[in-house]
Amino acid sequence: MNWFTSDYHFNHDAVISFCNRPFRTVLEMNEAIIERHNGRVGKHDTVYFIGDFCFYTSTVLVLSLIERLNGNFVFVKGNHDNNNKIHTIANSIEIESYGMKIQLVHRPQDITEGYDFYLVGHVHEKWKFRENMCNVGVDVWDFYPVDLKQILKAYKRYVKGEGL
Repeated sequence: MNWFTSDYHFNHDAVISFCNRPFRTVLEMNEAIIERHNGRVGKHDTVYFIGDFCFYTSTVLVLSLIERLNGNFVFVKGNHDNNNKIHTIANSIEIESYGMKIQLVHRPQDITEGYDFYLVGHVHEKWKFRENMCNVGVDVWDFYPVDLKQILKAYKRYVKGEGL
């Protein structure tokens, strides 16, 4: 199974207040995200992580976080990933699914025209959908990764004006 997510911001104290996350401490946030991630993602699933995995931390800590998370990760570089020791080099990834060509890119303003749909992060709690675009950030998905079927079903409701 393929999963999509972004903006875990492990070890980033300030993101709790910036995004009004429902956690008292960064440790509580980290553990809740790990638990929810592993509640959906199987050990052999693929996780497309679309930027901002963790915030300024040691290589050992980054690797220990990845070891605790189920799935095989494909990382797209986020704006906070320069100093997280993952050394992500992909700024965007193209996949094909459900007959669509889909671009995965962290910041919505960095999309490349010509795709059928876009999966982005970066905007946290600001919005979930725009035209042909979905924010897969955990702040709008109750801190869970999501699959493409779930995304497209919710997007159809959004387009019809049925809310989320």
